[in-house]
Order: sequence, then structure tokens, then C-alpha cells
Amino acid sequence: MSEPYQVAVEAMENRQARVTITIPEALADPVLRKTARRVAGEIRIAGFRPGKAPYEVIVRRVGREALVQESLDALFDLAYTDAIAQSELAPSGRPSLSDYTAEPISLTLVVPLQPVADLGDYRSNLRIPMPQVIIADEDVDKLVDEMRDQRSAWSPVDRPAQFGDMVTVDISGMAGEDQVIQREGWDIELSDTDDGLVPGLNAAFVGMAIGETKSFVLTYPDSSTSQWAGHAVEFNTTMQGVKAKVAPTDEELAQEAGDFPDYAALRAHLRGNLEEERRGQAETDYRHAVLEAVVANAVTLDFPLQLVEDEQARMLEEYKDEYRNLGLDFESYLRYTQQTAEQVSEGLRPMAEGRVKQKLALAATARAENVHLHAEDLESEIESVARTMKDDQAESYRTLMHSEGGQMYLLEQLINRRSLDRLVAIAQGNPLPPDVHDQDEGHDEGHDEGHDEGHDEGHDEGHDEGHGEGHGDEEDHKDHEE
Repeated sequence: MSEPYQVAVEAMENRQARVTITIPEALADPVLRKTARRVAGEIRIAGFRPGKAPYEVIVRRVGREALVQESLDALFDLAYTDAIAQSELAPSGRPSLSDYTAEPISLTLVVPLQPVADLGDYRSNLRIPMPQVIIADEDVDKLVDEMRDQRSAWSPVDRPAQFGDMVTVDISGMAGEDQVIQREGWDIELSDTDDGLVPGLNAAFVGMAIGETKSFVLTYPDSSTSQWAGHAVEFNTTMQGVKAKVAPTDEELAQEAGDFPDYAALRAHLRGNLEEERRGQAETDYRHAVLEAVVANAVTLDFPLQLVEDEQARMLEEYKDEYRNLGLDFESYLRYTQQTAEQVSEGLRPMAEGRVKQKLALAATARAENVHLHAEDLESEIESVARTMKDDQAESYRTLMHSEGGQMYLLEQLINRRSLDRLVAIAQGNPLPPDVHDQDEGHDEGHDEGHDEGHDEGHDEGHDEGHGEGHGDEEDHKDHEE
């Protein structure tokens, strides 16, 4: 059987190919005639009832090129799968239409191809020392000071005001004939670093005793956002009260903070918490540094730009979800920052490209290290997360994670985690974790196939297509750019 299509392939940079498919007239004719019948029902042709004009009349009326243009999606559906099979290409996502001709009928597509990842000799070259976590006494002192400040109370004092006090004042201010402020019983915490209403105001109250009145002139700086910028204002004030912050003693703080037996026990507790927190952050930072080193030292990480664009779209949706979760409106954010969604997305591009590279590096690691999962690994992860949730949330989570999309997402997350575990062990020069299952061990073939497909042919859209290096579904291929 002769090949029905003429297929010309031209290599492009960024793992793309320009594919021109010439469709024989005999194959295209039924598609064009079907389109012509639809068009005939939408226009009036003299001498014929709606939808009854012959094919040749419709072609003369609308033109062959217009008819072909109306048939592009159908022609694509007809030819793409078989033509790509003839070309022996391995697409990784939806193609875009860059050109077409009506005589002969041909479609020119830009087809993204499977990424290529070569990490080089990472087993020998990847060595990164794990930074030490050191908790100094000053770090604990800072936490204690913060706790002490939170538990301090304001207490009246019979002395002149000083920085750090809370004062209660009556105050009026005039800029010429215009009133700037008029308040009674105004509480102000005097800070030597915060000027408050106008530079110099806090300092003006220092030294005033209860019942004392004082007049002074302060000038709003030209850079002020106040309507009084550049104006001199005469203030008249009366000191009504002065309070000082009284902090708990060490032993009082220990009891208030959690009924610790003594102050030393409180400090030991804070040190332990701080060490645990910093160790967790250090481990997170270290794992990121290891993955970045693998990416930076890779021999080849070549991928179609479509993967970056898809990642940008996902990140933009994450951005919107974050605002929704905070009860904020993303559109309001755009108006406030005077940006468009497209500008925000473009700002995410460097991070999106970094994500794609990391995913490809992890996929390559999983293949090189033969990382696989058993069915019980997925179940264990689902139950581990579900145990941290309320009953109704846990059941919804289990249902979601047992769906096809949920299983693909979870499979990818666990494969990535275990692959990175191995890279971390290599970077530290430690024995490799026992995560690799030999293919003849009889592990769950279904999940192995899912892993291989996820890393070699791609995940379904919506579950990190960049990591999967895969092709999209048939509907994606209709997303032409005319």
C-alpha cells in the first residue's frame, strides 16, 4: 500500500520540527464536500434552495481557498496522525498551524518534539557539602525578647515621657488658617525610628510631664505624600498621661509561655524549636541547590518552548488561586500594579523555564537510576496525607487521588521525590537509598508502565506536561494558530 500523504520534515531549533503534509485530492474531497454542504446552508445562492446548491457551484461562489480554510480542522484530523506516523517523529505536545495552501492542499505545522536530557556523569561529579545548622545564643535572645515584648503590659508612670513610652495627648495643628489635626486623648507610642505623622513629632513629646503644654513648629518634607507636603505646621499639645511598658521577669515569662519549670527550660525549648525549623529550611534549600547543580552541569537539556509556555500558564493559575485563597481579587491586583495578565505571565517566564529544566532533570534521573514505584507506595502516600486532614476532607482527597488524573499527579510527585533523594545521597557521597526496584523483582507493572509513559511520553495536560516530556491529547492538536 502506497503512503497516502507526502510528508516533508524540516528540523528547527528548540526541539521543534516544521512538518508539511500534502493531502491527496481524493482524500481531501469528502472533507471539502462536507464543508460545502454546511456553507450552502448558511448563504443564499440564486436559483437554489438553501443547502441544495451543487458542490461546483459552491466552490465558484465562495472560492476554493475559503473552502479549504473552513475545512482546516477537519483536514488536520484527517491527516495528522497518519502523517506523523509516516514521519516517525515523536511529538511532545500540540502542534500549531503556521501555513497552508489550497492547491495542492497542504498543511504546514510546527510540531514540538520530545525533550532531550543528558545529565552527564553526575554520579562522579555531583558533590555538595551539607551546610551546618548553628544556633547562637543571640538567636535565642532574639526570640526571648520578642516573647517578652508580646507579653509586656503598659503601666502608668509619674515621670516625663521618653522614647518607648505610650503617651496620651491632646493635640491641634494649624498650617496658616487651615487645620491639619485636632484630637483629644490621642495615644502615641514614642519611637526613635518612626516619625509618625510628621518628622520630629515623636521627639517633641520626649521630656514632657503630665499636665504640661507645649507649642512647636514642624515642616512636612517636600517628599511627603501628605497634602501638607512642604508646609510648616504649628502644633499645640497637652500631655495627659504617660505609660511605660513593663516586661515580665525571666521566671514569669517561663510560666506564661507554657508553664516551663524555669527560664532555662524555656530557652532550651526555644533553641530546640529554632534548630528544628532551621534544619528543615536548610534541608529544603540543600535539595534545591542539588537539583540546580544537576541542571547547571547537564550536558544537554533541550526542549520545545511550548513546555515553558504551558508552565507559565500553570503558574499564572497558581498565582490567581493564591489571591483567591486570601480573599483577594486578581483583577484588582492587576489594576493596582498597572499590569496585564500577559505581563505578569511574561514575568514568570524565567521561573517557568527553570521549572521545566528541573522536571526534565528529575525525569532523566528517574530513568538513569531505575526509580520505580509499587502500588502500595501510592496507597501509603495517600493515607499519610489523609491522616492529617479532617474526615470529610480526607475522604474527598482519597477520591481525588484515586482518580486517573490524581494517580498520575501522585505518581509524578513520588517519582520526583525519590529521584531527588538519590541525587541528594550522591551529592553527599552517602550510600544510595534503597528506592530502586530491579525490573525482574516482580513489582507492579502497571505503575512501571505509568512511570515510563510519564517520563518518556508525557502526562496528560494539567499534570506537569513539562516533566512528562509528552504529547498532548487529540483535542490539543486542534489548537491551530492561523
